[in-house]
Amino acid sequence: MQRNFRLIFNAILFIFIFIDIIILIFLTLDFAFNLKAAVGLVRFDVFASLLILFHASLRLSIQENKREYITKNWFDIFAIIPLAYIVILIFPNTYLIVIALFLLRIYALYRYMLKIRSIIGFTRKTKLDYATFVLLLTLIFGSLIFFWVESPVNPQASTLDNSVFFMIVTMSTVGYGNIVPYTGIGKMVAVIAIIVGLGYTGWVTAAIASSLVEEFRKKSKEEITEQRESMSIILNKLDKIEKELEEIKNRKDSE
Repeated sequence: MQRNFRLIFNAILFIFIFIDIIILIFLTLDFAFNLKAAVGLVRFDVFASLLILFHASLRLSIQENKREYITKNWFDIFAIIPLAYIVILIFPNTYLIVIALFLLRIYALYRYMLKIRSIIGFTRKTKLDYATFVLLLTLIFGSLIFFWVESPVNPQASTLDNSVFFMIVTMSTVGYGNIVPYTGIGKMVAVIAIIVGLGYTGWVTAAIASSLVEEFRKKSKEEITEQRESMSIILNKLDKIEKELEEIKNRKDSE
């Protein structure tokens, strides 16, 4: 039960860190090029920081030498504390510092994501990391291209966060219809987003099914191995009892 909870929490944390990295990339572009993204997205980064803090506290609690663990993993502090958000609240006009902190945090979050061994192992084994990389590139560049070609003529895509929203809705095949492309390039971006989104959904479904089947086979093998070991122990005991009975019988016959 505890192992299942850890796997589920690691999966949720992995997803939140992944989304947070995407948001931070867009926020960095916003501060660098003034693309009109919603600064309120930083609040999601704060929530992700709370999850990371909880996870880091659990990891620290099981360490025997906590001081040595903190010394080796001191860089995690940039993944736990949203320094950029703090700077924005205190000094809202320090764009260069905020951009530097965003980039530092993106790298820290990426490093922390690699420490979630169970999820990383799952993604590598199923090749889901390559599919996720393609999904990420499609989302980032698709949002930027859609914003650049649609914002001059499309009032619905006047901000970058609207373009990101359009890409997410399109890639998930939800299709609210409140934002539609006006240009040919925008429509092409939408088609690519649909294809990538459908492909990624199928890949994830197949990967999860494969993982569940493999986990079932692994548990079945473990149960079979335990049963064989138990049977082997019982048989050895029976052999020992049989030998002892034969010795007792031989002694009585000799008497």
